[in-house]
Amino acid sequence: MRAKDDLSGEWVNLEVQVNPGFHYPPRSKFYLAGMYRDQLEKGKDGLYSDLKACYGIHILVGTLFDKPEEEDFWFNHYAMLNTRTHKALVNHWHLYYIELEKYLRSLEKKAEARPLNELEEWTLFIGTIQDNDRPLDERINHNPMIREVYKMIETFTKNDHLREKYRVQEEFIRVQKTNEYMTEKMRQEIIRLGHEVEHFMAEQERITAENKAALQAQERERAEKEREKAEKEAIMKKAIHGMRNQGLPDEGIASILGISEAVVRGL
Repeated sequence: MRAKDDLSGEWVNLEVQVNPGFHYPPRSKFYLAGMYRDQLEKGKDGLYSDLKACYGIHILVGTLFDKPEEEDFWFNHYAMLNTRTHKALVNHWHLYYIELEKYLRSLEKKAEARPLNELEEWTLFIGTIQDNDRPLDERINHNPMIREVYKMIETFTKNDHLREKYRVQEEFIRVQKTNEYMTEKMRQEIIRLGHEVEHFMAEQERITAENKAALQAQERERAEKEREKAEKEAIMKKAIHGMRNQGLPDEGIASILGISEAVVRGL
């Protein structure tokens, strides 16, 4: 949802996401860039000096920054800064991420489990289910704006028609969260199967290479035996030829060489 501050001219994009998923950071940056670009309409005489700051506020039910060292940091603010001096460039681009589940986990770790400032109060209010049959949480009941919103919700839920629309919206969010979970699970399964296929193909290539090497070794061994056999036959033929020149009969040659007379005749 986009909104413009009529006094300052600054723009805000507010998103509430149940399950952010791995693609959410580039998506939120894309929205912010689009909001900044759209300030100067095509064909108009807008100047770059007319550009105003843009703020992307993303309230996330699930966890986006899930590394162990990020567990206690539920509020993250990103801006375009100089990497050396950390000074802002024009100070026009701002992205805020509020992780509700992570905040509630961090709140339980505190000794008194109480919000410390207004941001935490609103995060607690948004991150917990508001039951109008019970009074507003005493930890945030002192905040007049939260009390006003709570009364609006109470009025809203008393209206049957609005309550049904709210139920349908809740169901839509539940289905969306389920679909995103199943999509992510399927993606992980595809990656896992891809790794298994890669491992299988590598194993097949290894087996093929081993079989090829074994066949080559067998072929070399066969060729070596054929060569040795040919050499022996050549030596035998030469010996038989020499004995025949000396007038020895095939029977005598066979007796001398220890082979059959048929072999002598064959050579």
